[in-house]
Amino acid sequence: MGLDSMFIGVTGLEAYQNQIDVISNNIANVGTTGFKGQDVNFQDMLYQQQSYATAPTQETGGVNPQDVGLGVKIGSIDTDFSQGGLQTTGVNTNLAMNGDGFFILQKPNGNGSPVYTRNGDFSLNSNGLLYDGSSGMAVLGYMAGKNGVITQTGTPGDITIPIGLQSQAVGTGLNASEKFGPSGDSVFDVSMGGNLDQSQWSKEAAGVAAGTPGTGEPYTISTTIYDSLGNAHLAQVTYTPDAAGATAAKNGLPTSVANASGVVGFAYFDQNGQFINTSSQLGAGAALAGANVHANNAAASLADGNQLNVTAWGTGAADAATAPTAGGPAPATGPIGLDFHSMTSLAGTDTANVIAQNGFAAGILSNITIGADGTISGAFSNGQTATLGQVAVATFQNENGLQRVGDSDFAETANSGLAEVGTAGTGRFGSMVSGSLEQSNVSIADEFTKMIAAQNAYQANSKSITTASEDLQTVIGLIR
Repeated sequence: MGLDSMFIGVTGLEAYQNQIDVISNNIANVGTTGFKGQDVNFQDMLYQQQSYATAPTQETGGVNPQDVGLGVKIGSIDTDFSQGGLQTTGVNTNLAMNGDGFFILQKPNGNGSPVYTRNGDFSLNSNGLLYDGSSGMAVLGYMAGKNGVITQTGTPGDITIPIGLQSQAVGTGLNASEKFGPSGDSVFDVSMGGNLDQSQWSKEAAGVAAGTPGTGEPYTISTTIYDSLGNAHLAQVTYTPDAAGATAAKNGLPTSVANASGVVGFAYFDQNGQFINTSSQLGAGAALAGANVHANNAAASLADGNQLNVTAWGTGAADAATAPTAGGPAPATGPIGLDFHSMTSLAGTDTANVIAQNGFAAGILSNITIGADGTISGAFSNGQTATLGQVAVATFQNENGLQRVGDSDFAETANSGLAEVGTAGTGRFGSMVSGSLEQSNVSIADEFTKMIAAQNAYQANSKSITTASEDLQTVIGLIR
């Protein structure tokens, strides 16, 4: 009947108007950070059966059913979760997901239910909370402990990085987490490098043979070491070429005596100018060996000639570096192990220096960076870095089961499945890109093409209503 045709046309108008609405929303959000476009899928509606199917018989070949449709409806409006392009912002706290995963947002202090987003336009508020400035919601993750270790257990919570966060001072020799030395022997606190002019040892050897020791010139370097309160102190290490002991030992080893406000020990170099070992006394016999020689992976000691103990700070002529016991009045240092393995003794300019030492002053947080796995690292004014926390991410078994709640956010539903929480770069989770934001994945060209098709479909359905109306008018005209 004509009325059926009119109502069928109405279903088409409603369905294609909904599609035009979705397309319009996609186009409106072409510049929305982290926006995911939507697609409309149509389904035909119930059918009126004009006749039923019959099976073949001896007399007929069977009859097919006759069904007349009642129109069209929206079957589903699906979200396109494909990757959007990444736009560089240069803001360290701006984050983008490259691959699967959502950032997790929640009201601070665990209030309310979490929502999930691809919009990583985050910043730090006045309290150091990492949050979404448009909604005020906190970004969830895990905080690092005092030792910089992150425990990814339990429910993720607020990430707070207080302004003015301090890095505790560590005295040279008191930093067990940073040691120097060759592989398998990294037990030292100060690492020495560069060259000691071997020609000075040759001059000393000639002077010893001529009965005029002291001909070779010593070489002094200066460096800074720190006490337990972070105070900086100047330390001077003097290398004095010693040929008498090496000659007496009959092994031809060039020897330098290392001094730091007092004799510490001897550093030995072979005939090729390469470092061999240290000792608190001159080697005897054909090889450098014995109880007073450093052994691999053994702690530095005064007996091995590679340890400095500071018992008091300040100026003065008293030798305060040779006492066998570290500590003394606070503030204190180590004892301090000295590593010489990177040094050489070749003929040429003296270039000996200190490569590194493991003490540092107190510092204030000056910058943060966020890695591909969401780890937040802090850089401090004293040159140190520390792990502060990690941003958590979530994914779902059925992403299309999520509910859109505005602000580019999604909420968990009964059909999305529970959030699977983890960290970026593991399992099915994508990587995190700091200093970037994910753009909308809407294609203007695709949307315009779909809009033209939807507009034509809408107009065609309106024509079917007009035609049905004209047919009814014809019927009504029969009684005139």
